[in-house]
Amino acid sequence: MSEKPIDLDDLRREIDQIDDRLHDLLMERADVVQRIAVLKRGTAALRPEREASILRRLVGRHRGTLPVGLLGRIWREIISSLTRGQAPLSVALYAPYGLLEHFDVARAHFGAARIDLHDTPAQALRAVAESGGLIVGVLPLPAGDENAWWPNLASTDTARPRIIARLPFIRDGSSPVEAVAVAPFGPGVSGDDAGYLIIVTGYGTEISRGRLSDRLTAVGINGQCIDSRQRGGDTLHLFEVDGPLHDGDPRLHSLLAAHGDEIAQAIPAGGYARPISTSGY
Repeated sequence: MSEKPIDLDDLRREIDQIDDRLHDLLMERADVVQRIAVLKRGTAALRPEREASILRRLVGRHRGTLPVGLLGRIWREIISSLTRGQAPLSVALYAPYGLLEHFDVARAHFGAARIDLHDTPAQALRAVAESGGLIVGVLPLPAGDENAWWPNLASTDTARPRIIARLPFIRDGSSPVEAVAVAPFGPGVSGDDAGYLIIVTGYGTEISRGRLSDRLTAVGINGQCIDSRQRGGDTLHLFEVDGPLHDGDPRLHSLLAAHGDEIAQAIPAGGYARPISTSGY
C-alpha cells in the first residue's frame, strides 16, 4: 500500500495546533512570573544571572534547523517583556560612537523598553543611580580609549551603579559592537561569571600593573588590568577578573591588609555572566 501523500492543509492545521500550544504556554509563563513578582515585591525585577541561566539551558538543549541566534532573540523578547510587567524598566543609553549599533544592542536585549539617549556617561549613570532600580544604563564595553567612562564607577556608595551584564549575551555575529548594562545593585552569580575591580593607588605610589596583578593573585583573584586612569592625585586601575566580586569579599580585605601601603582602595565595579557564542552550534 502506497503512503498517503503529504497534504499541505494538514500541515498547516498542525502548525495552527502548535501555535495554540505555544500561546497557551506563554500565557502560563506570564502567570507564573506574576506570582513570582508578588513573592519578591520590593526587590529588583531585573535578574541578569537568572536570565543567563535560562538562555544557557535552552541553547544547551537546542536542536534542529531553528537558528540559535533566533532562539535567543525570541527568549530575550519574552524575558524583557515579562520583566517590564513587574516594573516599568527603561534604558539610559550612552553611546559616544556607533550610536545606531549600540541602540540596536540595547533594543535587542531589553525589547520594547523606553530608551533615553544621554550626552555624557555621568548623565546616564546619574539617571541609573537615582531611579531606584527602574532605569538600567547601557554603555560601551569598558576599554582604554578616549571615551573611557568606567572611572565613574569608582565609588563605595552601596547604591552606586555597577556593571551587571555584557551585551549581546548570545553572540551570533549580528552585532558589530559590545556593551554593558549598569544598574544600582551588584550582579548575581550565574555559574560562569567575570567581574570588574577598580584598584586605587594614592598620590606618590609607584606600582606597575604586573605587580598589582601579582598582589591580586596572591589573595586568590585572577585577572588582568585593561586600563589605568589618573583622577586627581590617584591612579585608578580597572581589572577584569575571573568570577564575581562583591563588597565585603574577604579576599579584598586580605589584599588591603597586606598591601595597604600601596593600595588605597579595592572597589568591586560589578561583573557579568559570560556570553554564549553560537559558533559551535
